Amino acid sequence: MNRDVVCVVILDHEGCRMSTAMNEDVATTLIGVASEDPSDWSEMIAYWPRYTTRVAPEFASSLPIEIVDRQQLMRAIGETELWIVLDLVQKRFLSGKAFQTITRDACFAMHTDEHGDQHDSLSIHFAPWWELYEQVDAREMDRLRQSQIAIPFVDREFLFGEPLFRNLAKHILSVADTERGRSAITSQNHKELYPLTIEVHRDWLMTPQEPLGGRIPRQMLHGGVEWIGKLIWGHQLRFERGGGKMVAAPIHVRGYANGPMGGEEMAIYFDLCRELISSGWFWCGKELLQLQTDQDSASDVNPDQWVDPLVDFLRDVKTEWMNAPLEGGSPPAFILECSRRRIPRGAGVEIVGMSERETEHHMIDCNCPICQMMADGSFGISFTGIDGHHLELDDEFAFSMCETREAWDEKQREYARFSAEFDRKQKERERKVAAGELDEADEFASVWSGQVSDNPLPGDSRGHLKLAFLLAEVVSELQFDGDSSAEMIKCLNRDFSALRTCEIEQQADAAKTLIATLETIADSHPSLVPRIADFQSRIEETLRTQISTLDDCDTDYDDGYPF
Repeated sequence: MNRDVVCVVILDHEGCRMSTAMNEDVATTLIGVASEDPSDWSEMIAYWPRYTTRVAPEFASSLPIEIVDRQQLMRAIGETELWIVLDLVQKRFLSGKAFQTITRDACFAMHTDEHGDQHDSLSIHFAPWWELYEQVDAREMDRLRQSQIAIPFVDREFLFGEPLFRNLAKHILSVADTERGRSAITSQNHKELYPLTIEVHRDWLMTPQEPLGGRIPRQMLHGGVEWIGKLIWGHQLRFERGGGKMVAAPIHVRGYANGPMGGEEMAIYFDLCRELISSGWFWCGKELLQLQTDQDSASDVNPDQWVDPLVDFLRDVKTEWMNAPLEGGSPPAFILECSRRRIPRGAGVEIVGMSERETEHHMIDCNCPICQMMADGSFGISFTGIDGHHLELDDEFAFSMCETREAWDEKQREYARFSAEFDRKQKERERKVAAGELDEADEFASVWSGQVSDNPLPGDSRGHLKLAFLLAEVVSELQFDGDSSAEMIKCLNRDFSALRTCEIEQQADAAKTLIATLETIADSHPSLVPRIADFQSRIEETLRTQISTLDDCDTDYDDGYPF
């Protein structure tokens, strides 16, 4: 049996497609394409450019696949144990006993060069509603699914459109018509308004809606967050490992319009709701309460008559917010589009199928040494993501990225256990210090705020990233002095940049310059002396390590190490 030749079957609503002589690498690529949950063969063709590598054809339409009847299909897979079936209708993956095990999540290097280095990453991440039957007998083709197909359906027109504006407007006006609402809105006090914001936001997400068949809006935010995250990470890995250009998922597929949300889309939706509600309080303070002040009695004002004007205002707020830079980076509209098209956001990276690119987040005038390293490309391409941690800060299930109440409850219990253990260890340490059993400045104490290990950081072969983390702490302390330390910070960053970018022959001089600058800072900031002394020793050790690892070095240090 030729193990390189696979029988591939693809089932959709149009019938059966099959190839009896497909290369195993190409067959594996088709499995990768199935990660996107295509609904038919035409969608597989559309998704193909996101997965093709140098071992697969550029276009799926050129694959040797033909339409067959079921009798031909069963006969073909009955004659070999090296087969796969991608059932796009029943959402199933089946494979013969001789085909490699894939599992639900897998990653393959599709090309190995002459040096043994692996390239062209191909990630496979089946959607949660796909069923897998691996290394089975061909008769398993007749097996029915073990569960109903439950694909999340997201009505984005409802979530992002008029129903959102109108529901929020009515609720905001209802709160504004209460004594506590008027008090908070009049003062525009954040502490008073924030609980009201949470109330309005929670009620929107958790109230059953008739247009949704009695479902609550929150249900549409979940169901595919983890899966979409894996797809996006897989494409970042593919790009970083030489798999080709970044390719966005097409917009004419079913998954674009109504497919499940990814984590970044959920986070942006949270931020949008908060922006709209906060803007609604501002509008009420400026428009509605002014009218009430002009009336003889607040009861003369009917809140219902202000729904349409507030809806118009919120609609404009959304348009402006979606297209404005978010925290100095790309606008929310672009972040949403990347999430829906299942593509990572790399600074300046061209995305096939999209005209926009991710904005560089770190500004040239940023004082942070780590940010400056990112800005000048020291870490390669900078990929940006939103992890959604801020959705958990209110300790409300309604906003959490946990899909179920059970998962959220378990997360709360886990956090409580962690906090209790941390408190126990802290109290035990305080007891030992008080009893004289432990010196408060014990062997684990450090002059740095964070924990500093002597081990190198992964991927930091020259040691510069580790130095940058420490220098950032020095810079942070200097910033408390305001403008008086601005020139010192500028000199520090300039000298550190020179050290990490110069040639090895110039590093000794660059290190001396940086150490001299540190000495000057230590003279005027005694509190920084311990950290600066340690930082200086780490600079020297980093340079020693680099020189000792050079196979050939033209620099001759007759007096030993230059320090």
